[in-house]
Amino acid sequence: MYHKSDYGFLQSRQEQRRQEDFDGLNDLFNKKFQFRFNSEWKLPNIESWYSTPPWKIRQLDILKTRLNNHKSQLNDFSIEEWSSHTRRRNPAGEVGWKIRCMVNPEFLTQAWTKFYECAFTYNIVPVEAVKERKMVSLHLCEAPGAFITSLNHYLKSNHPDIEWSWLANTLNPYYEGNSPSNMISDDRFMFHTLQNWDFGADNTGNLMLWENSQATIKKATSLGKVMLVTADGSIDCLQKPDAQEEVTSPLHYCEIVTALQALSPGGTFIFKLFTIFEHSTVSLLYLINHLFGEVNIYKPVTSRQGNSEVYAICLHYKGNSGIDDFLPVLKSAYGTELYGKLCLFPREAIPDSFVKQVEECQSYFCSIQCQVIHNNLQAYLLQNNIALHRDMKRVRALVATEFIWLYGLKPLDIEQEILKGILHEENKINTNPRYHLGSYTERELYTKMGLKEKCKSLSTFLQTEVLSNPMMAMTEKTKWIFYDDTFALDLVFTCGRPLLKINSSKFIFAPIFKLYQQILAEEEFKDIIFPKNPKLKTKNLIDADNEGDKVLTFPEFNYEELYHVHEKKCFRTFLKKLNKLLHGESLIVRNFNTLTHFNVSVLCILSTKCFHKTGFTSTGDIILNNLVNKDSLRYLDMIGAECDKMMDDETVDVLNCLPVQVTNVGEIFNNVVFYNNTLYRNKCTKYLVTIDQSM
Repeated sequence: MYHKSDYGFLQSRQEQRRQEDFDGLNDLFNKKFQFRFNSEWKLPNIESWYSTPPWKIRQLDILKTRLNNHKSQLNDFSIEEWSSHTRRRNPAGEVGWKIRCMVNPEFLTQAWTKFYECAFTYNIVPVEAVKERKMVSLHLCEAPGAFITSLNHYLKSNHPDIEWSWLANTLNPYYEGNSPSNMISDDRFMFHTLQNWDFGADNTGNLMLWENSQATIKKATSLGKVMLVTADGSIDCLQKPDAQEEVTSPLHYCEIVTALQALSPGGTFIFKLFTIFEHSTVSLLYLINHLFGEVNIYKPVTSRQGNSEVYAICLHYKGNSGIDDFLPVLKSAYGTELYGKLCLFPREAIPDSFVKQVEECQSYFCSIQCQVIHNNLQAYLLQNNIALHRDMKRVRALVATEFIWLYGLKPLDIEQEILKGILHEENKINTNPRYHLGSYTERELYTKMGLKEKCKSLSTFLQTEVLSNPMMAMTEKTKWIFYDDTFALDLVFTCGRPLLKINSSKFIFAPIFKLYQQILAEEEFKDIIFPKNPKLKTKNLIDADNEGDKVLTFPEFNYEELYHVHEKKCFRTFLKKLNKLLHGESLIVRNFNTLTHFNVSVLCILSTKCFHKTGFTSTGDIILNNLVNKDSLRYLDMIGAECDKMMDDETVDVLNCLPVQVTNVGEIFNNVVFYNNTLYRNKCTKYLVTIDQSM
């Protein structure tokens, strides 16, 4: 419970600052740059857009080399070791803890604090929204959703009379074709607000596809005037730390083009970017400066000082009527190779006065980052210096106090939260975080290893990171789910881009599936595991009796066909077999893929509506025991009919048959996760032994 007395320490905050004598406090909270628009700046003729090859600016190239030289000093540090060190050295490291203790906001993350800083520092709510007391916001590349809960806290605290609606886009964590390296799979907030999330025309959520962008724009603008757009997207640059801007720039382009179409006049646009060294970012910022009344570059205090992340805060949108004129040329480079091959604007079309401001801006933020990296390296060498730790502890406490005072943070009533306290009650953790280990040098060395060395490295990973985790395997021989006649079941078909292969899954822990994928990423390993000798191939389908029970063995997916084709073939075989069963009969199922929502929804129907009990065994079998309600197999017939409708359309497929609120909770979900963890751990062990013995 919040009490006013809890804020007693803030009342003497100014005196405390003088006593602490921390001269750098204002600098930490004011890392910002504002572009100064020149009325002589003009956008180039539309005919010159995307007409010239890439160009560079010498001074920006020098800054890039300087920054990369500093970053390269970290190549030999493991991610875990360096992250732990920099967390201790982060001046804002106690901000989240103090906010949680005193304010306890909904879904507090580092992104939450960063957005709140942006919102308060630049008063991001447009005048039009305040006057009309109504606002729609669109959040691009938003997962896991902390910008949204932070915005809600800001609005309820500062503009409580504004009627607010929101829509969010992100890579769909429930679509197994999305890469985990580019996707935030944390769905703790999304799971409860799915009606507010849009995954585009193909259900992948990939904003870099024009059709998805247009679908999201259409849905957002149907809610009313979009007065705020945020874009927090990024792409995993772990293997290319010296090319972060080049790797992420195509995504940022798609975010900007989408925002410019969706935003209403007077609106605000906030987007994340990294460095400003390349022609692509320089050109985009030149365009942005013509379309907004004010453009700022800002690094929040809670953004890690040692990284390149900054936010562009663009205020007072001049309107999208002019966008129509150059939308065709913007579309031509949207998610295409053209964006990387040609420049948005010719170098000579960008005034030197603007380039000078870019150099000034980038030099400022580059200097901050280089200095922080240098200081962190020096501190690493002096880890045993007690005075150093004591000083940092004092700074962290002071920054946390200043943060809460400066931004006037106070708790909300539970009823003012989006989910009315649900996230506080659940207290869930993200079970599938992004998973990286080792140093950049070690990861580079792995790519140069021979096959035997790679096999040994993966075996070591299996032993240290997978087998040591108690959550990775089942402790009992069989986990059972029992028939439930009261279970409410309604088919809800989710359709979208067909799965070419499974890249991610909500039904398995990230480390074990990453290892499985890494083994199969080597073509030589795959040839050993799935020999092409016809005599050694598994038969198409094995159907045999075993001690009175019927057995259905599906073929191992061997990557020789598209996954969705394999999946639907297996489903039709499964359906045919089930329809032949009599009341009271059982079926043992082997090699049935339980990583996709489609197959898990099928199992959910069978286990709750058809069979007396369903067992997930530690040996990899699924036991469908005692068919008690054959009539419920009609649900599967309906699924089959829906799949048949799309059989001739290569652009769409059935991805799920039940809402994720049914398949991703409770006993069925937990049992499938444990089953998959055990099954794929055993597969990895078997594969690595087979590979080792073949060499």
